Amino acid sequence: MTVFFAFLLTVSGVATAAWLVATRRKVAAAFGDGRTALALVGFVVLANAAPVLAGEHSSALIGLLVLGLLAWVVGTGGRDLRGPSDGWLRIAWWAVAVLLLWCLAVDAIVGAGLYGSRLVSYAAAGLFLLAGLLIAARTAVTTRALAYTGLAVLALLTIPTLFSGTSAWRTCTGGQLEKCSVAGALFKSFFESENYVAMVATFTLVAALCAMRRGELVVTATLCLLVIVATGSRTSYLALAAGAAWLAGSYLIERWRRFERIPLVLSAGLVVVFGAAATYLMWSADRSTLSNRGNIWVHAREYIAERKVTGVGVSKWYYLRDVGEAPTHFFHSGYVLAIFAGGFVALVIWGVWASALLHGRVRDGRAFTAKAPVVLFLVYSVTEVVWNPLSVDGLSWIFLLLMLIRAAGSPRDALAAPGPVDAADRPGGLAGLRALATRHQRRRSTADSVR
Repeated sequence: MTVFFAFLLTVSGVATAAWLVATRRKVAAAFGDGRTALALVGFVVLANAAPVLAGEHSSALIGLLVLGLLAWVVGTGGRDLRGPSDGWLRIAWWAVAVLLLWCLAVDAIVGAGLYGSRLVSYAAAGLFLLAGLLIAARTAVTTRALAYTGLAVLALLTIPTLFSGTSAWRTCTGGQLEKCSVAGALFKSFFESENYVAMVATFTLVAALCAMRRGELVVTATLCLLVIVATGSRTSYLALAAGAAWLAGSYLIERWRRFERIPLVLSAGLVVVFGAAATYLMWSADRSTLSNRGNIWVHAREYIAERKVTGVGVSKWYYLRDVGEAPTHFFHSGYVLAIFAGGFVALVIWGVWASALLHGRVRDGRAFTAKAPVVLFLVYSVTEVVWNPLSVDGLSWIFLLLMLIRAAGSPRDALAAPGPVDAADRPGGLAGLRALATRHQRRRSTADSVR
């Protein structure tokens, strides 16, 4: 059965790659223009290929890719540090900057200071954030961009499967931690965990459900579901169910009324609910909770027991792992990562970012649909680290595209970006005079018609 699934994954990956090339104009439209699509998708694919291309030096390669992305943005005219015109989306960008600086300060001050090479990781995160802010000032994407990018990554991960033998699979586990898939093993591609691969497939599928129809949706859903089933990831099943439920509700709401924004009370309320749930899990878990994720959370809460408000800095976790006092796995929760790195202060900043992002304006009146991937992010972050704001890795693209989405993504909603995308929202110096002249002309026309 494993060989059969490997064949299906490879064939599906090749077909998906060919389809993306054939529909490259739609891909370009989803990003606003072909140049932006090529740069961002290329960056994401190379970042995910880093373990194969550079092995143990993959982090260095990703750092070079970040520098290349920043150089491309600046070289193509990216100079505007104001970010998007929408005030709430600006708040989201600056909240991430504050979160990064706060966690860096905590890490540098607490205990023996920064451990290992974490300063380089902080620098890479800062440069990636700067590149993203410059891109956001001139580029807006639809949820199709998230789906197309995810498909490109899945093609990369699945094409080699048939030729990789057993290295693309992890043996099923038994006993208390029993986990397996119908393929007879757990598909992980060339990464260490099947959850990584399943996460990419889940975000891709939810983005496709937001934006795609008919043949496109069938192609995308087939590959994503095949990957999710092959990984045997129970977390993905639950997260996908939550995303589907949100989209079903969005469909009903948007048949009644269109919204450019999700109400702020609802946005903040969702973030508070998920943040509170994750915090409760962290402090109530025992070592066997949620497939031994509790073992990680117990170590984290014990180490920050005296510094709950400020945290201790993320580099301390690497120190604890190196000396054998912490599990080798990472935090398995984006919320726990924030608390450990910067305490409840960081969690509040993280909450401000997520609330502002959820409340950010979309241009097609389908805010509930367009923000479905953000809700999926909140759900997933309870038990996985989807985005590490203190570093750059193969999943950082999910954060970047979530910050750039400005429409749900039907073909007629594709947003062209020949220049700053929000120029229409940023009136020039003569805008008021033009508006006054237009109103005066309308009054004259009305008066003439009355006569």
